[in-house]
Amino acid sequence: MTGFRNMTLKRFILLLAFALVAGCAAPEKEEIQPTQAESPIIAAINGRPLYQDQFEEFLSLTPNEPGEEPVLSQIRRVRFREFVIEQLLLQEMERTEITVDEALVREQLASWLSEGQEVTPDLEERVRTFLKIQKFIKQEIRGQIEIGNQEMQRYYRRHSDEYKADDEYHVLEILLEDRQRAEEIREQLNFGDVRTFKSMARSYSQGLTAQAGGDLGTFRSGQLPENFEKVIFQLKAGEIGTVFRSPEGYHIFMMEEWVPRHAQKFHEVQEAIFEKLVSEKESVALDEYVNQLFQSASIEVHDRTLSFE
Repeated sequence: MTGFRNMTLKRFILLLAFALVAGCAAPEKEEIQPTQAESPIIAAINGRPLYQDQFEEFLSLTPNEPGEEPVLSQIRRVRFREFVIEQLLLQEMERTEITVDEALVREQLASWLSEGQEVTPDLEERVRTFLKIQKFIKQEIRGQIEIGNQEMQRYYRRHSDEYKADDEYHVLEILLEDRQRAEEIREQLNFGDVRTFKSMARSYSQGLTAQAGGDLGTFRSGQLPENFEKVIFQLKAGEIGTVFRSPEGYHIFMMEEWVPRHAQKFHEVQEAIFEKLVSEKESVALDEYVNQLFQSASIEVHDRTLSFE
């Protein structure tokens, strides 16, 4: 069985989480065993029937990709594939003994609960099930993923053009309420004398960064208000600007360091490359694992409009 390349690990986890969260918010319904007249059997997985209303509920709780039209038959077939994958994984997990830390259950509950919503045994069990499935998937496919330093180095060389750091500006500031005092302090500052600037910031600045020697941190274009950027980004490294007024007071800025746009070194992007390769390999590993489940499972589709072909 093929045709599941679009189902990534991230996509499946998102679907599962969305369905469980929506289910948690919904009122509990009395369990009624559906008959064929009430809800037709659309498929069977390893002898276990799947009913039309189960699939419709899955559809109602499943987020669509941007631009998708859920009324189209093609989209319904795609969602049916995902529904079958979910059922296969749930069945597979039933055969294992997966446990999760109860502290994680409480943490996940806190992130999912709406304001004023109370924890119920059913909601707690839904969250626990979600975490078990997530852990089960990770266990099944993580063993297939190996990423070494040489592989990351090769990826970096092939994609080096993608790893560029924009201009970065390290800025210091002295902030005062009185303009005359600001002008006086400005006259005492010299080009490139970072030590004196920081010392005077600690002594006289009324800004929040005073204790840090006026260190505002590092910025890139677009991260500061436009009127600030016009003043700050025209400074050279070591240069001190003229007194600048804003609603907060009177600012004296110093460009401590300017790092021009440059190619990032491997060590700067190694972690990002590792995560990207892991994500890519997880998708492939999940696809292969799911296809193995399909090959070993007994799947009968009774509704021709949902055919996999």
